[in-house]
Amino acid sequence: MIDVTTIDWNEAWKKPEEGEKGKKLFISCADRWSEKERCDRFNRSAKENNWQASKARIEGMNITPDVRVLDIGSGPGTLTIPLAGLVREVTAVEPSAFMRDCLFSNISEAGMRNVIVVPKKWEDVDTVTDLNAPYDIVVASYSLGFPDLREGLQKMDQVSCSYVYIFWFADMLSPWQKNYGDIWEALYGIPFKKYQKPNIIFNLLHQMGIYANVEITKEVHQQKFVSIDEAVSDQGAGLNLETPEQYAVLRDYLEMKLIQQDGQYVMSSISPRAKIWWKKD
Repeated sequence: MIDVTTIDWNEAWKKPEEGEKGKKLFISCADRWSEKERCDRFNRSAKENNWQASKARIEGMNITPDVRVLDIGSGPGTLTIPLAGLVREVTAVEPSAFMRDCLFSNISEAGMRNVIVVPKKWEDVDTVTDLNAPYDIVVASYSLGFPDLREGLQKMDQVSCSYVYIFWFADMLSPWQKNYGDIWEALYGIPFKKYQKPNIIFNLLHQMGIYANVEITKEVHQQKFVSIDEAVSDQGAGLNLETPEQYAVLRDYLEMKLIQQDGQYVMSSISPRAKIWWKKD
């Protein structure tokens, strides 16, 4: 039996998923959001039904009109825009230039005047010169793409004077693993290992002396594409595919898996999601 108290959960977070030749699977967050088309597509998805998915997430946070919020990895304003209409001020940290273009456009469209944008990676943010801490609420929603998780969590805790919220995948499986387990071996030459992963974030917080709360929900996640070609290109890049053979396997799978809906090709899945949160003493 493994003694979980001896595991360095920060190192467990850093360990990359590798294929048969030791090649790292999946592109990094920074690389994925370095393309305008992907950012624009994500922006359209986030804004659907007047930010409905974001508002559902916000309902689970302790929001009052007088609070100041720090949103780490804000993207196009997934939480920032609906939050800005509910709180005193939002500071959005977003490193991707194309995501920031969407964010600024959404701020202008909504007529928001209480949003401050910090154009940096979280690991590069100077909490003294770049921020006006402390914040009543610090949130990272599916944006833990920083290389050293312990350092990132410590900074989040340091700049909060009340609540910290993290939204992540409850089963610790990436969307790539969930969506493509059936063709994993055909893509990468290794069997797909379907097993229950421990919650690295929660365990690391415990090692840091932060005793967080965890709430689990199930959410429907959809990705929409205008064509099969767009889906193959986007998903193939995300899966870090390189060979024509890999792309052929992916195309055959997507042609079978995607559902045509309202003139688009839709991939839909149900995923267990975790809200991990704590309140500062």
